Amino acid sequence: MLKHLAQWRLGSQLLKASAAPMRQASKATRDSSAEDSPAGTEEAQKKFVNPFSQPAPAFSNDVIAETKEERDKRLKVLQLEADIAHQEGRRVPALEFFQDHHWEHVLTLPTKSARIKYFAYLWQIEMKKEAEQRKKAVRAEETERRMEELRKEREENTHIIYGLGHTSLFLRIYDSTINHWQNNRLTRAMQFAPKLVLDCSYDEHMNNREASYAAKQLMLCFAENRMNDEPFDMHYCNAQMNSRCMQSLQRYIPTMHNPEFPINLHSQCFTELFPKQNLVYLTPHCREDLVTYNPDDIYIVGAMVDTMNNEPLSLAKAKRLGLRMARLPLDRYLQWGAGSGKSLTLNQMINIMLDLKKTGDWDAALKHVPRRKVVENEFQNRREKDHWGTGTRARKLNMRIDHLLDFEEDRRQASSFASPQKVRQRREGLEFQLDTWATGKQKKKQRQN
Repeated sequence: MLKHLAQWRLGSQLLKASAAPMRQASKATRDSSAEDSPAGTEEAQKKFVNPFSQPAPAFSNDVIAETKEERDKRLKVLQLEADIAHQEGRRVPALEFFQDHHWEHVLTLPTKSARIKYFAYLWQIEMKKEAEQRKKAVRAEETERRMEELRKEREENTHIIYGLGHTSLFLRIYDSTINHWQNNRLTRAMQFAPKLVLDCSYDEHMNNREASYAAKQLMLCFAENRMNDEPFDMHYCNAQMNSRCMQSLQRYIPTMHNPEFPINLHSQCFTELFPKQNLVYLTPHCREDLVTYNPDDIYIVGAMVDTMNNEPLSLAKAKRLGLRMARLPLDRYLQWGAGSGKSLTLNQMINIMLDLKKTGDWDAALKHVPRRKVVENEFQNRREKDHWGTGTRARKLNMRIDHLLDFEEDRRQASSFASPQKVRQRREGLEFQLDTWATGKQKKKQRQN
């Protein structure tokens, strides 16, 4: 316990020492701004400024310049802090779990509470991986046990066994075969299919989370395009490999830099690769709708996730480059629900363009828009309501008539809801007697007889 306390004190002192130059630099900037501003002005002191209308403060590289030695020193201190917290049993993963991009993100976190939250997030990922490994080991043991029983059964049985895993007339197709076949289809699309461009130049306008989401959507775009029967010849333009989005995409697709992998990565702009008169930038901020699909045009989709920044960056870029612009006719074919945004993910855009290229029908292409964002038309709602009402009335009128077929002789006495009952015959000794009614004497008399 004393050893852990000493390590914790050492880590806190090193953190304070590393944070002192940053505080001095910020203090110097405040002093310089105070000297530049006129002192003693009462109007400036009484002026009210809404803090929510101001942009978030950003640290500039000119004010705080951190050398490589200071960065390595701060990294060692943060690693020591994480190691101590892990030894104390907190929600912090082991040092072996951390990778380089994890430490790069930790270095950007300004406070200790932010680091604790990020460590807890990584700890949950580590626990899930360990649980999956344990389940995988259990499944492997069960598979080995079943295979051993199957081997014994095959040794004892001398007859031919037909079925899956045994003698079969069907050819087994492996996942690697499907993978090679889909890659071959993409290679054929590079030669004959229309082209589609994904503009990956918006990395500086996204934070870390948005860049990670954009990389995942780019991976889904590649997967959806590869699984389609008639894929696009997709090009990733303005792709800088040292950006956050491309680094995350490389983690999703580790083999994308192999020469035989069918993906087109370009660091150049699309205006340098394709004729400018054929380029059409798809942006939701323009006013012109895309009416029909033209296979001679090359459509451009901006690879950006704008959950926080809703500025028309794609519109500005298309105007700056002098390109034609178009938007999907979402308002013409869909009725949006109250409070639902009209933003679509990149993989949804690719699916819409694939179906539009194949069918030319917007109703069939816009089926990839999530149903939670769309209000169904009144006719369809009425039709579904009438269908449900008809089913409800049919369920209310549901009756069993199979017993009617079993009583051919007594069909007149049979009813729809019950089987026919025989008429009760008159028996002796059942005459009604008022003096003995409800007194119990009749039952005693019958017992005595």
